[in-house]
Parts: sequence; structure tokens; C-alpha cells
Amino acid sequence: MAYEVEIKEMPAVRLAGLAHKGPYPSVGPVFQKLVSLIPEPSWAEVEHAAMIGHDNPRKVPAEELRSHACFAVGEGFVIFPPLAEIRYPAGKYAVVTVKGPYEQLPDAYRWLDEDWFPASGMEHRDLVAYEVYLNDPMNTKPEDLLTEIRLPLQG
Repeated sequence: MAYEVEIKEMPAVRLAGLAHKGPYPSVGPVFQKLVSLIPEPSWAEVEHAAMIGHDNPRKVPAEELRSHACFAVGEGFVIFPPLAEIRYPAGKYAVVTVKGPYEQLPDAYRWLDEDWFPASGMEHRDLVAYEVYLNDPMNTKPEDLLTEIRLPLQG
């Protein structure tokens, strides 16, 4: 399946993330723990949920995959252990919007990495792609979920 890629200039993003090791689809409980760690007054600084998958699931065994369940947060958000601060700089990103269940995301990543990117003529930045959840799976039907995959590019 082919996807549409938009090249976008994106602002810098500051993420507060909670580490996870294991299959990417098993990150749900980590998001629940992340939610429970954020004190009520800090929610004003939370922008959206995101996830970083640090490893390629076609090359790393599922039980060894490293990821972070994250919230994009403002500069006023105090990041405290066990949360990690992860920053993505402003710049050019290849963005793929996936509509539908999260089970479609591995195919979109594979296509972006193996089909689109090699033919694009673009250069990759030294950062892994990350995904941004544009709506809430708690009150959105799986077929209506919207997820952006953001791949950092040079230039």
C-alpha cells in the first residue's frame, strides 16, 4: 500500500516520555502509567500524545524493542524521574497521516522507510521517526483514528 507524504516545516517538539521495552503494540499500559504520573496542574502544559519506537521491528526481536510513550509538553512542564526529556528540533519532516487502527502503523513505517525514503532523494536526520496521535483512542472508533508519522529530514 502507498501512502501520501507531505514535506512539512515543523516546530521544535519537547517530549516527556516513559520508557518501555517489548513489542510496540504493548505500549498501551505505559501510556496509562504516564497519565497517572502527571499532576493535575501540569496538564495545561500537555499538547498531545506521541510515541517513539527506537528500533526497527523487522531487525530487532519484539521483546527487545525500545520505545517511549510520550506527551508533547511546553517549556513550563517540569520533567521528573522516571520521565525522560526527548527533543526533536524544528525543521523539515516527511509526514504520513494514517487513518485507521494502530495495527496499520507497521505497514506505513515499512513503506516510508523502504519504499518512499530511498526514492525520495532526501537525507535523513540523525533521529528516528516518531508518531503523533491526533485523536483519542478512548473515544474514537478504530477506523477513525488519525496518526501522523513524522520522519526528520536534513535541510
